[in-house]
Amino acid sequence: MSWDVMMIRTKTNAEETLNEIKDENIIPFKQLEIAHELQSVSARLENVCCCGGVSWPNLYSDNWSIEFCVGENEETEAVTLQIRGEEEPREVFAALAADLNARLIDGSTGEFICPDKASSFERWKAYRDQIVHGGGKKVQ
Repeated sequence: MSWDVMMIRTKTNAEETLNEIKDENIIPFKQLEIAHELQSVSARLENVCCCGGVSWPNLYSDNWSIEFCVGENEETEAVTLQIRGEEEPREVFAALAADLNARLIDGSTGEFICPDKASSFERWKAYRDQIVHGGGKKVQ
């Protein structure tokens, strides 16, 4: 079970909502660009990078893991980050946004992730814990 975040970039990165993004404004990511970025982020933040395959690289720390769903094509319009663990990887988010000129979208809310605003991570974690540990309530 993962908390999903989508990474995307546009010519202006000025859209206020996901619905405002137009296909013609999207700047695709390249597989190798993502792999190189993850190696760089890993070295700077002292995380573990498993970038053996460019279509599904991973970053790990003691508190979280991120699987990057880049895909089989050399270019992709968006990358999905599947996050697991006990902490939101905010430092990684900040590095990706700055280095790749990208934006991150909270998959649970459809809103852009902002450094000064809470995401849905804690709500997802509570839901995950309820499911995994059998919180006694039946989820419908």
